[in-house]
Amino acid sequence: MEKMNDNSGLKKKKIASACDVEALKKCLQEHKGDYNKCQSQIEAFKSSCSINNKPSESLHIFIDYAENSMEKESSQVLPTCPASNMKTYTPHFIASPFFESLRVSGPDFCASAQSSAEALLNQSNPEFCEAVREYGDRMRILSKKITQILLMCLGKDFEMQFKSEFSSCEGYLRINNYSLPEKRVMGKEVEGLGMHTDMSCLTIVYQDDIGGLQVRSEDEKWLNIDPLEESLVVNIGDLLHAWSNGRLRSSEHRVVLKECRNQNQNRVSLAFFWCFEDNKVISAPNEVVGDGFRCYKPFLCGDYLKFRENSERGKFEKVGFTVKDFAGI
Repeated sequence: MEKMNDNSGLKKKKIASACDVEALKKCLQEHKGDYNKCQSQIEAFKSSCSINNKPSESLHIFIDYAENSMEKESSQVLPTCPASNMKTYTPHFIASPFFESLRVSGPDFCASAQSSAEALLNQSNPEFCEAVREYGDRMRILSKKITQILLMCLGKDFEMQFKSEFSSCEGYLRINNYSLPEKRVMGKEVEGLGMHTDMSCLTIVYQDDIGGLQVRSEDEKWLNIDPLEESLVVNIGDLLHAWSNGRLRSSEHRVVLKECRNQNQNRVSLAFFWCFEDNKVISAPNEVVGDGFRCYKPFLCGDYLKFRENSERGKFEKVGFTVKDFAGI
């Protein structure tokens, strides 16, 4: 190994050997998110943690996995509804140094998947597109059923009284890939995605067998949500939390990267987000608020999504914002 002849070289060597996320975050915070001034820290971090800026091979491998693993059953495509216009691909260093994600939007999941495959892989993939279409359609049906059950829990006949409130909801799917740090830096806990709440009504998650998903309890303890075969995880998101005046709790959760037997195996998950349309004004009905006080002022769904969306490299702290920060009274 070549010797480092100056202090800056020694500093870079230290960051690279330790995969020091905190040092990188500190640099970005000091320079107000200007990643151009932290290039040495970013390049050293990427090198030591085997991270690059392009869609990783693991994401391509997971696409192949999705083709071969999704059950082939026909579903009816439902009418078109408005949806958020977030970007298709989220690279590393946007939400986390270890996280990248591919978004596929409804209602035409097949067309969205086709566009993404052509943009990222420079080729079409009909099997992948069909698998995503079927999965997205089934998640849409499941989301409607879960919403109906939740309304029944909130009050008598609420599922009929407020059914129209959710009639224009639409979903999008995120294929998430978490790059694992090298084994030598796994001595301490590493967050693949920091504590956050989902900006949706509902989120339905399929996670692989690696695990790492944790939910924060009301007494602020982290609880492991271990993978269970043939099971899905359902989260309440911020939009339903606000609409229910906090009666349906949007859970804080995170992803912790763990060592696994196959160190080259990344963590992957499928997350389906069921959301109100962008132009919907979200305000808890008086019947839902009841005799309590109103916790959130009315707000436009699209405005909240823009508040939460983040496309600036290194702005990791924005992941932790919630609807309370945006519309809390």
